[in-house]
Amino acid sequence: MSNQLTPGRQLLLTFVDLPEILDGVAGDEDLTAAGLNSGDLIRLALAIEERTGSPLDDGELSSLHTIDGIDQVLTARAAAMSEAR
Repeated sequence: MSNQLTPGRQLLLTFVDLPEILDGVAGDEDLTAAGLNSGDLIRLALAIEERTGSPLDDGELSSLHTIDGIDQVLTARAAAMSEAR
């Protein structure tokens, strides 16, 4: 299991009520099963929307249940923002 401090993990650490939960969470592990609550995920989604200037679609929202999924959303949005410039 790799707990590398990826952009998704780093961003998530700023929103979870108990950041130490993330120490044992693999990138593909379900975050709610690991102990994160829905409020943490809502704050995360809102932060991504605020940073990128557009709402998340349903597919992106469902991806936020794993750290790997969060990283994918952040990477895709960063690429889209670069292309728009």
